[in-house]
Amino acid sequence: MRERLGGPAIPESKSDRAGSARSRPDAPRPDGFDLERLERAVAALAAAYRQQRAENATLRRELEHRSQRIRALDGKLLEANQKRQDVVKRIDELIAQIDQLDATFESVDG
Repeated sequence: MRERLGGPAIPESKSDRAGSARSRPDAPRPDGFDLERLERAVAALAAAYRQQRAENATLRRELEHRSQRIRALDGKLLEANQKRQDVVKRIDELIAQIDQLDATFESVDG
């Protein structure tokens, strides 16, 4: 029974008793709803979310590192291709000089 201030006591109804039982977290619920189980599930989901965010951040850092490395290697590749082209050009010039010298020697000998 509940007491009213300055008045007679009012008997509790079934809904009042059920409401007060629902307000206690350790009290069993008549509808079979397990609040502790829900809290554990939410906590597990939150922990999994934090773990996934941390893993995502790690993967993003690794991806950025790889992207930087790829850009650096692309630069080196361009440089190496330019050197190769320069070497090919120089070799062609040397071959042309040898051919010219051969032609000069043949004309002198002949």
